[in-house]
Amino acid sequence: MAGGDGYGCTLYNKMLSTLKIGSQHKIRVNNAGGSISERRPTIQYIPKGVQGLLGDKTTLTCIFSSYPTSEVVWSKIGDDLPVGRWSYKRKTHGRMLELRDLRMEDKGWYQCEADNRVFPPTQERVYLDVKAAPYWIQEPANIISAVGETAQLVCEAGGDPKPKYEFYMNGEALGNKVGDFDRRYRISGADQNILLLPNVEKDLDTAVYQCNASNEFGYIWTNAYVNVLAEPPVWLTKPLPKYNLVNTVDGELHCETFAAPKAKVKWFKNKDELPENDKYEILENGNLKIVNVAFRDKGTYLCVARNTFGSENASTEVLVRSKTVFTKTPESTQADVTESVSFSCEADADDEAILEIDWLKDGEQIDFDLSDRVNADASHTSLTISEVLFADRGEYTCKATAYITLANGKAGLLDEISAVARLAVQGPPDPPVDVSLKDCGVKTAVIAWMAGAENDSPILRFHIQYQADFKPGEWQDVASTGDADTTEYRVNVPPWGNYTFRVIAENDKGKSQPSDETENCQTPAAAPNTNPRNVKGNGTEPNNLVINWTPMERAEHNGPGFFYQVKYRKHDPDNPDGEWVVVNITDPNNSSITIEPTETYEPYDIEVTAFNDLGPATIPPVQMVGYSGEDKPVVVPMNFNVTEVLGPKTAEFEWEPVADGVENIKGAFVGYKIKTWTVAEGRDGLRTTLVKPDQTRARVENLKPYSDIVAVIVVWNGVYEGDESDPQSLFPTPEGPPGPVDRFEAYPLGPQKIVLHWQLPLEPNGNLLGYEVVHQTVNGTRIGPEVAIGDIDDPMQRKATLTSLEPDTKYRVTIRAKTGAGLGDPNYVETKTALEGVPAVPIVILADKNDTSVVIAWEQPDEGIPGSFFYVRYRKAGDDKWQDSEPDYINDQIVLSPLEPGTKYEVKVVAGNGDTDDLKAESAPQEVVTDGDDSVATAGWFIGMMIAIAILILILIIVCLIKRNRGGKYPVQEKEAALGKDPEKGDDEGGFPEYNQPLTQEPTDPLKGSHPSLNSDVKPMGSETDSMAEYGDGEGGKFNEDGSFIGQYGGDNKKRAPEQQEQPSALSTFV
Repeated sequence: MAGGDGYGCTLYNKMLSTLKIGSQHKIRVNNAGGSISERRPTIQYIPKGVQGLLGDKTTLTCIFSSYPTSEVVWSKIGDDLPVGRWSYKRKTHGRMLELRDLRMEDKGWYQCEADNRVFPPTQERVYLDVKAAPYWIQEPANIISAVGETAQLVCEAGGDPKPKYEFYMNGEALGNKVGDFDRRYRISGADQNILLLPNVEKDLDTAVYQCNASNEFGYIWTNAYVNVLAEPPVWLTKPLPKYNLVNTVDGELHCETFAAPKAKVKWFKNKDELPENDKYEILENGNLKIVNVAFRDKGTYLCVARNTFGSENASTEVLVRSKTVFTKTPESTQADVTESVSFSCEADADDEAILEIDWLKDGEQIDFDLSDRVNADASHTSLTISEVLFADRGEYTCKATAYITLANGKAGLLDEISAVARLAVQGPPDPPVDVSLKDCGVKTAVIAWMAGAENDSPILRFHIQYQADFKPGEWQDVASTGDADTTEYRVNVPPWGNYTFRVIAENDKGKSQPSDETENCQTPAAAPNTNPRNVKGNGTEPNNLVINWTPMERAEHNGPGFFYQVKYRKHDPDNPDGEWVVVNITDPNNSSITIEPTETYEPYDIEVTAFNDLGPATIPPVQMVGYSGEDKPVVVPMNFNVTEVLGPKTAEFEWEPVADGVENIKGAFVGYKIKTWTVAEGRDGLRTTLVKPDQTRARVENLKPYSDIVAVIVVWNGVYEGDESDPQSLFPTPEGPPGPVDRFEAYPLGPQKIVLHWQLPLEPNGNLLGYEVVHQTVNGTRIGPEVAIGDIDDPMQRKATLTSLEPDTKYRVTIRAKTGAGLGDPNYVETKTALEGVPAVPIVILADKNDTSVVIAWEQPDEGIPGSFFYVRYRKAGDDKWQDSEPDYINDQIVLSPLEPGTKYEVKVVAGNGDTDDLKAESAPQEVVTDGDDSVATAGWFIGMMIAIAILILILIIVCLIKRNRGGKYPVQEKEAALGKDPEKGDDEGGFPEYNQPLTQEPTDPLKGSHPSLNSDVKPMGSETDSMAEYGDGEGGKFNEDGSFIGQYGGDNKKRAPEQQEQPSALSTFV
């Protein structure tokens, strides 16, 4: 206040422009010093009660005085403060609590608690009462009512206090209505909120009605329309002309009408009214329900619907059909990923019905066009899923639907049934999720995760892996949990590295894919915690020592500046503290150091320690003893000889011992080596037996039987052998049982035969005398008794056949070769005889071809009896005769060769289960053409034509010769005279005189100085224009009395000179 008289509170009203001053208070200040005393919280103001309105906001106030100033905290007794709808007003220290969007449940006691951190808290309470203006709970609905019915309008509102209700008709309050209506309406309900209109009339009661709900905080108002109808029955759903009901299933016949007032419905069967009982029920809509339909329920049914304004009726025919039932239902199963599964489903329906089977997965129709892996057979009675995936798991439903043909020709639903089977797909689990790094320490890290899906096989364990920054992309197993419940694990990690982790789940189907990686874990450096392993000291030469170790991994270095410290000294038991030679190896990848020169086979103490910048390894190195290199022994065993031959493979030897010591053995005395070989094989067949160094007698059991054996002995120090003993020992071994036959094979030949093939034993061990063959039946793990087929006395035999066997039976066939020493080692095979019957027709495949060969392959069909052997029949296209290849018992293809290039062949594959044709099946012929051109020179038609032409030419030659040589006598003498010759004189020299002596010719004669040529203008001898007279011009009197040519083969021809004989005659030129 002015003048310092005191303090007061001033209130100012802006609306009224008034000011009001409260009482004054004086404050006295104690000048004596000291501090204000602490005071406990004391309530100064709290309302007795607060009222709020639904949907509005309100404020609760609670004022305390205290020193220090108290903080006030609000709470609701018995409940929480409304979430998101409360807050403290600013700068009030919590004294004012504001509640927004009030609800009825906010009503109740609220507590304010003041705490000044000095005295115990003080609490006070205030009650909040929430009021509400009316609001609708249920508004009256529009009504369509029939004449004579009771219409009801329900009007329900909420509010606090409870609302009061008033009803209006067309805006006029019903309380003010006079006349008959006042006596006809009725208000009911606990809150008088229901308007009843009994026995309504169309013209009187059709109107708009209003409901008003009000209390002191407000009111609400709404309209509802009442429509009163008077209508005869009209069909909504008329009975069908015919119903196909299903035996043992409830059926329903339609008879639904609209009428005002509602029509009364009656049903008749074969003119008799149906009573309502457990068998027949007339539903609210007029339909007739027939419970548990039986075949006796067929017949004619009549529906009649009637009210005061009219009626409707309709009849229908009811037929009863057999119910669709399953004869085979799919069964639940489980499969591993990539396996195949099948479901089977079969059903029977009424004889007149059409049955369809559909498949659904998880309630959705399967579209078989969307996947090649999911298929159904033609009748949909079998569903097959190939190479199952996790996405295939779920419920598979077989739905069998029966349709019946209706009068209009369309198919109508008769009934349908369903059967469900579940497919569980087992496989490796899904990767773990939410993998995180919870802790990263000096040498450990904590990894946490959540398991992924098990995929129908329980998870057994988890594997934790880490990846180091110095080996990116390389994941190492660091730990595995012992169970599936562990989802957090502490693992050891090396120092001085950056690591990320991942987790892999495992079940009995395999391991999951790796999880996502964790964040990075960086560990600090530390001294190495281990030393190199596998430290060894050995010499590679007689004068060196090589110290070896396994290099340590980068993860074992534990810090920067890593190196190996190698220490060595001569081993001296009398001086265990001798001085070390120290060598540091700074290359972490180095694994050896060579010390030289040294004495031969001298012991050394060796240590290898790991170091880094933080010091040596935390564990001491292991000290070991190594030796420098060995040299060749200088001693040879004396008097080595065989003492006794004990069998085909065994003999005993003895010798004198050698002097021990490093100076003799040049290393550790490991022992002796007895070396043997046969004279026939030489040292290529060397066999060695190692004998201990303290022995001078030994038995060798690896000799080759029936051979001349050479044996020597040497000293062995583990690296070098000494010189061989001298002289060598030579002795024979007796005959022994042979080894097993080689390449023993068996092939079923039909249902009762097995063909055997084998080769000679690789180790006959003597003179083979033959073979013994037995067979036994095999049934699971049980082996039947041996059955012998008789001894084979021919040692060169390679084939045998077992007969009179059981079809479709597994046999074990055992063969032993024999020598004079007895039966040898057995060799056996197992095979199964074929099923009895004709084999399935093989599928033919052209695998390859070239000019002169084709490769014909085949496949066994999936169904039917498999063949025991196969062969190919082939022929040229157009030929009648087929050729057969050799039968094949092993392979699935045969090469046909040699064939003709560019030629069409027909081929077919024959499968057999026996020798007779009734146990064979052959494929349909297929055509194949070899590569290359079909040469005319090699074509059959061309060769035939050329032969025919040659024959015709030969016939023509013979005819010509005959014609030339036939006829009367020729004037040979006159012809000779005309040529200036004396026919009486003859030719002394014989032959053809025109070639052995010159003829008189004119200088212009073109024949002078030359012989006739076939290409000259002069006609050659034997031309088609020649006459027999012209023959005479070139040949001297060699015709018989009738003019025939007799000089061609005459003896005079033999007297010709060689140069004369080379000249061709007319006949030889022609031919």
